[in-house]
Amino acid sequence: MIKNKNKNPFEKCPVYETENLIFTKVKLEDAEELFQCYSDPITRGHMNNDNCGGEWDCHSVDVVKKGIKGWEQEFQDKFYIRWSVTYKPTNKIIGTIEIAPVPNITRFLDGVCETGILRVDIISFLEKEKIFTEIFDMATNNFYSDFDIKSIITKYTNDDIERVLSLENCNYKRLEDYKIIPYSDYYIKSKIDNI
Repeated sequence: MIKNKNKNPFEKCPVYETENLIFTKVKLEDAEELFQCYSDPITRGHMNNDNCGGEWDCHSVDVVKKGIKGWEQEFQDKFYIRWSVTYKPTNKIIGTIEIAPVPNITRFLDGVCETGILRVDIISFLEKEKIFTEIFDMATNNFYSDFDIKSIITKYTNDDIERVLSLENCNYKRLEDYKIIPYSDYYIKSKIDNI
């Protein structure tokens, strides 16, 4: 059971806000704007599909709608949450983020999950250090308590220089322990490092 009794994110999904971004639970109406993100070949190359059942070939808005319905079901099942990310200067959705339990056979509510995987999909022209920093700071300022976890991991690709720079500036460390997740190219930040 999530120990933070004041907030259960699966009863009322939190809305988060930073200087330039607003994070709201993804909804079907977001599909058109999200299609711009998920049809971007650079963004798709930076997506984290580990444990997601393969590549997401986003060739139409209908594929995005199907994905959103799947994310909504995962929320209803209290497994993980996916948020749409709105860029305040343009009031447009520029991508999504997700926090999911590790290992993926657990749920945050079960009380045994100590690690969350943060997936960040942002349209390529806004894959900037400042944007990533706002996302990673928001996650570390909220997800440890809201999901009762001790660590957050997130994937990078070698050509995603802005993301890597932001991760290092936000005190994430390269993950060396493959017992946590059997995939390469991850960073980790523990709650104790955030104090």
